[in-house]
Amino acid sequence: MTSNLERIYGDFRSTFENKPDFVIDFFVNNSLLLNNINTINDKNELKVFIEMTWQYLNAIYQKDRFNETVDFADKNLKLIDSEISRLYADDLKDDWYNGILHFKGMAAYRLRDYKTSTPIYKYLTTTDPKNDSFKNWLNYSTYGQKLWLVNTINVVCGLLLLIYFFGKAYIELFEIRILILSIGLLGLIGNWAYEYYIKRSFRQATKQ
Repeated sequence: MTSNLERIYGDFRSTFENKPDFVIDFFVNNSLLLNNINTINDKNELKVFIEMTWQYLNAIYQKDRFNETVDFADKNLKLIDSEISRLYADDLKDDWYNGILHFKGMAAYRLRDYKTSTPIYKYLTTTDPKNDSFKNWLNYSTYGQKLWLVNTINVVCGLLLLIYFFGKAYIELFEIRILILSIGLLGLIGNWAYEYYIKRSFRQATKQ
Protein backbone atom coordinates (compact mmCIF):
# COMPACT_ATOMS: atom_id res chain seq x y z
CA MET A 1 0.00 0.00 0.00
CA THR A 2 1.44 3.36 -1.02
CA SER A 3 1.72 5.90 1.80
CA ASN A 4 0.78 9.57 1.45
CA LEU A 5 4.45 10.53 1.52
CA GLU A 6 5.31 8.07 -1.26
CA ARG A 7 2.34 9.32 -3.30
CA ILE A 8 3.54 12.91 -2.94
CA TYR A 9 7.04 11.82 -3.89
CA GLY A 10 5.64 10.16 -7.01
CA ASP A 11 3.87 13.38 -7.96
CA PHE A 12 7.08 15.30 -7.33
CA ARG A 13 9.15 13.04 -9.59
CA SER A 14 6.56 12.93 -12.37
CA THR A 15 6.27 16.74 -12.60
CA PHE A 16 9.83 17.61 -11.56
CA GLU A 17 11.52 20.73 -12.91
CA ASN A 18 15.13 21.38 -12.00
CA LYS A 19 14.38 24.85 -10.65
CA PRO A 20 14.45 26.03 -7.01
CA ASP A 21 11.10 27.79 -7.41
CA PHE A 22 9.41 24.58 -8.57
CA VAL A 23 10.67 22.65 -5.54
CA ILE A 24 9.76 25.40 -3.08
CA ASP A 25 6.27 25.81 -4.54
CA PHE A 26 5.74 22.05 -4.46
CA PHE A 27 6.66 21.92 -0.78
CA VAL A 28 4.43 24.89 0.02
CA ASN A 29 1.48 23.21 -1.73
CA ASN A 30 2.07 19.99 0.25
CA SER A 31 3.19 21.61 3.50
CA LEU A 32 0.25 20.30 5.51
CA LEU A 33 1.63 16.77 5.23
CA LEU A 34 5.34 17.42 4.82
CA ASN A 35 5.60 19.71 7.86
CA ASN A 36 3.69 17.38 10.16
CA ILE A 37 5.47 14.04 9.79
CA ASN A 38 6.29 12.66 13.23
CA THR A 39 6.98 9.02 12.44
CA ILE A 40 8.04 6.92 9.46
CA ASN A 41 6.38 3.63 8.55
CA ASP A 42 9.31 1.74 7.02
CA LYS A 43 12.77 2.07 5.43
CA ASN A 44 11.42 2.82 1.97
CA GLU A 45 9.33 5.70 3.27
CA LEU A 46 12.33 6.96 5.27
CA LYS A 47 14.44 6.89 2.12
CA VAL A 48 11.79 8.98 0.36
CA PHE A 49 11.69 11.43 3.26
CA ILE A 50 15.50 11.84 3.19
CA GLU A 51 15.49 12.52 -0.55
CA MET A 52 12.63 15.03 -0.27
CA THR A 53 14.48 16.80 2.55
CA TRP A 54 17.57 17.03 0.35
CA GLN A 55 15.56 18.47 -2.54
CA TYR A 56 14.06 21.25 -0.42
CA LEU A 57 17.40 22.12 1.18
CA ASN A 58 18.99 22.30 -2.26
CA ALA A 59 16.30 24.73 -3.39
CA ILE A 60 16.36 27.11 -0.43
CA TYR A 61 20.17 27.09 -0.26
CA GLN A 62 20.30 28.20 -3.89
CA LYS A 63 18.01 31.06 -2.86
CA ASP A 64 20.55 32.10 -0.17
CA ARG A 65 18.07 31.35 2.61
CA PHE A 66 20.84 30.18 4.90
CA ASN A 67 19.09 30.50 8.28
CA GLU A 68 16.13 28.54 6.95
CA THR A 69 18.51 25.93 5.53
CA VAL A 70 20.10 25.32 8.93
CA ASP A 71 16.74 25.30 10.74
CA PHE A 72 15.08 22.93 8.24
CA ALA A 73 18.06 20.58 8.28
CA ASP A 74 18.10 20.52 12.09
CA LYS A 75 14.36 19.84 12.31
CA ASN A 76 14.39 17.00 9.80
CA LEU A 77 17.70 15.45 10.90
CA LYS A 78 16.26 15.03 14.37
CA LEU A 79 13.46 12.87 12.94
CA ILE A 80 15.69 11.13 10.39
CA ASP A 81 18.32 10.12 12.94
CA SER A 82 15.65 8.88 15.33
CA GLU A 83 13.94 6.79 12.65
CA ILE A 84 17.23 5.43 11.29
CA SER A 85 17.96 4.13 14.77
CA ARG A 86 14.44 2.76 15.31
CA LEU A 87 14.28 1.04 11.92
CA TYR A 88 17.89 -0.22 12.02
CA ALA A 89 18.48 1.65 8.77
CA ASP A 90 22.12 2.74 9.06
CA ASP A 91 22.55 1.97 5.35
CA LEU A 92 20.42 5.07 4.65
CA LYS A 93 23.27 7.27 5.88
CA ASP A 94 24.25 7.51 2.23
CA ASP A 95 24.94 10.32 -0.23
CA TRP A 96 21.47 11.81 0.25
CA TYR A 97 21.92 11.88 4.03
CA ASN A 98 25.43 13.31 3.72
CA GLY A 99 24.01 15.87 1.30
CA ILE A 100 21.64 17.12 4.00
CA LEU A 101 24.60 17.60 6.34
CA HIS A 102 26.52 19.28 3.53
CA PHE A 103 23.80 21.88 2.98
CA LYS A 104 23.67 22.55 6.71
CA GLY A 105 27.45 22.89 6.81
CA MET A 106 27.58 25.27 3.82
CA ALA A 107 24.75 27.40 5.20
CA ALA A 108 26.36 27.56 8.65
CA TYR A 109 29.64 28.60 7.03
CA ARG A 110 27.86 31.36 5.08
CA LEU A 111 26.42 32.56 8.40
CA ARG A 112 29.96 32.49 9.86
CA ASP A 113 28.89 29.84 12.34
CA TYR A 114 32.15 27.93 12.02
CA LYS A 115 31.61 26.07 15.30
CA THR A 116 28.68 24.34 13.57
CA SER A 117 30.19 23.82 10.12
CA THR A 118 33.62 22.50 11.16
CA PRO A 119 32.36 19.38 13.06
CA ILE A 120 30.02 18.60 10.14
CA TYR A 121 32.89 18.51 7.67
CA LYS A 122 35.11 16.58 10.05
CA TYR A 123 32.37 13.93 10.11
CA LEU A 124 31.81 14.02 6.34
CA THR A 125 35.51 13.67 5.53
CA THR A 126 35.59 10.65 7.83
CA THR A 127 32.62 8.96 6.16
CA ASP A 128 33.76 9.86 2.63
CA PRO A 129 37.55 10.44 2.75
CA LYS A 130 37.90 10.59 -1.06
CA ASN A 131 35.45 13.47 -1.44
CA ASP A 132 37.56 16.52 -2.31
CA SER A 133 34.62 18.90 -1.87
CA PHE A 134 34.19 17.89 1.78
CA LYS A 135 37.94 18.28 2.34
CA ASN A 136 37.91 21.76 0.83
CA TRP A 137 34.93 22.87 2.89
CA LEU A 138 36.65 21.57 6.01
CA ASN A 139 39.66 23.75 5.12
CA TYR A 140 37.42 26.79 4.57
CA SER A 141 35.57 26.27 7.84
CA THR A 142 38.75 25.63 9.81
CA TYR A 143 40.21 28.82 8.34
CA GLY A 144 37.10 30.75 9.38
CA GLN A 145 37.29 29.33 12.89
CA LYS A 146 40.95 30.37 13.15
CA LEU A 147 40.46 33.79 11.55
CA TRP A 148 41.15 35.48 14.86
CA LEU A 149 44.59 33.83 14.89
CA VAL A 150 45.28 34.90 11.29
CA ASN A 151 44.39 38.49 12.15
CA THR A 152 46.51 38.37 15.31
CA ILE A 153 49.53 37.18 13.32
CA ASN A 154 49.03 40.02 10.83
CA VAL A 155 48.93 42.58 13.64
CA VAL A 156 51.98 41.15 15.45
CA CYS A 157 54.04 40.93 12.26
CA GLY A 158 53.02 44.46 11.29
CA LEU A 159 54.16 45.71 14.70
CA LEU A 160 57.51 43.92 14.27
CA LEU A 161 58.05 45.74 10.96
CA LEU A 162 57.20 49.07 12.60
CA ILE A 163 59.71 48.31 15.33
CA TYR A 164 62.36 47.53 12.74
CA PHE A 165 61.83 50.72 10.71
CA PHE A 166 61.22 53.16 13.54
CA GLY A 167 63.15 51.58 16.38
CA LYS A 168 66.59 51.18 14.82
CA ALA A 169 68.08 53.77 17.12
CA TYR A 170 67.01 51.74 20.16
CA ILE A 171 68.17 48.33 18.91
CA GLU A 172 71.93 48.29 18.72
CA LEU A 173 72.54 44.69 17.63
CA PHE A 174 72.27 44.26 13.86
CA GLU A 175 71.41 40.56 14.27
CA ILE A 176 68.36 41.37 16.40
CA ARG A 177 67.14 43.96 13.89
CA ILE A 178 67.48 41.44 11.05
CA LEU A 179 65.69 38.78 13.13
CA ILE A 180 62.78 41.19 13.78
CA LEU A 181 62.61 42.07 10.09
CA SER A 182 62.74 38.42 9.00
CA ILE A 183 60.02 37.28 11.39
CA GLY A 184 57.78 40.18 10.40
CA LEU A 185 58.19 39.68 6.66
CA LEU A 186 57.99 35.89 6.67
CA GLY A 187 54.97 35.96 8.97
CA LEU A 188 53.07 38.40 6.77
CA ILE A 189 54.00 36.69 3.50
CA GLY A 190 53.08 33.24 4.85
CA ASN A 191 49.80 34.51 6.28
CA TRP A 192 48.84 36.39 3.10
CA ALA A 193 49.66 33.38 0.95
CA TYR A 194 47.46 31.17 3.14
CA GLU A 195 44.60 33.68 3.03
CA TYR A 196 44.90 34.03 -0.76
CA TYR A 197 44.87 30.26 -1.28
CA ILE A 198 41.80 29.73 0.92
CA LYS A 199 39.81 32.64 -0.54
CA ARG A 200 40.73 31.78 -4.15
CA SER A 201 39.84 28.10 -3.78
CA PHE A 202 36.58 29.04 -2.02
CA ARG A 203 35.56 31.34 -4.90
CA GLN A 204 36.31 28.58 -7.40
CA ALA A 205 34.33 26.00 -5.41
CA THR A 206 31.24 28.21 -5.03
CA LYS A 207 31.19 28.98 -8.77
CA GLN A 208 30.83 25.28 -9.65
